[in-house]
Amino acid sequence: MLDSTQPNIFTLIQAWSGEESDAATDTPVLLEPPIETSTQQQALSGTETDMLPIFQSLSRLEAIEHVLAEHIGTIVHIDFIVKMLYGELEPDAFKVIKGRVQSSLTHGKETNKWFSVPGEPGCYTLSLTLLPKPETKNSSTRVKGKNKKQVLPPQPKDIPMLEEFQGQFLINALTTFLKNNSGKVFGVSEITNGIYGELTATEIREVKNKVLNELSRGHRTGRFFRVPEQIGFYTWDLELLNK
Repeated sequence: MLDSTQPNIFTLIQAWSGEESDAATDTPVLLEPPIETSTQQQALSGTETDMLPIFQSLSRLEAIEHVLAEHIGTIVHIDFIVKMLYGELEPDAFKVIKGRVQSSLTHGKETNKWFSVPGEPGCYTLSLTLLPKPETKNSSTRVKGKNKKQVLPPQPKDIPMLEEFQGQFLINALTTFLKNNSGKVFGVSEITNGIYGELTATEIREVKNKVLNELSRGHRTGRFFRVPEQIGFYTWDLELLNK
């Protein structure tokens, strides 16, 4: 979860507002993160889908600004922003949420919080002047080849689950783990260890957001339950706790 007591990154980046367009077209573009094949709860036009837990203390505008700040100096596509904020969505839900994010992106652009990138439809950046300059005519072919557009995934390699869960989507692995341990209460760290085994600090950081996202989804869809008045604790069936 983002710490609201930390220095406000949004205040620090306001100095970049109002910059003139000098964007490069040959620069890395963040199109979308690696796609997981697990599905997510459908969001209809009349309902609201929560952002991932790490963004839930922020407004949508603040969350978008946070994502752009993390990738400053890079062209970021709207599809990438949607998946960073909401995780993997069903196609129908993705269309609805993308429309809402587009409205926020337009508002942010009009208030000079960030900029759309000329010649790159659907792409945004926090500062146009921090994008790499266009290649000159005298640039060698070899140098140009290194600067061609490429998708830059924000997540590192996948961390394998324990053998008993391999081949399952993460949401199914979480469901199996809690079902096999019905009547017990587990914190996020215990669940993570139960699915992945012992991890290094770096590996924990890599899987934590995915686990939190899928735990939240599983609770919302009734696969398992969040324990009332105990933040971050889950169980298979609340009724079994009272027996």
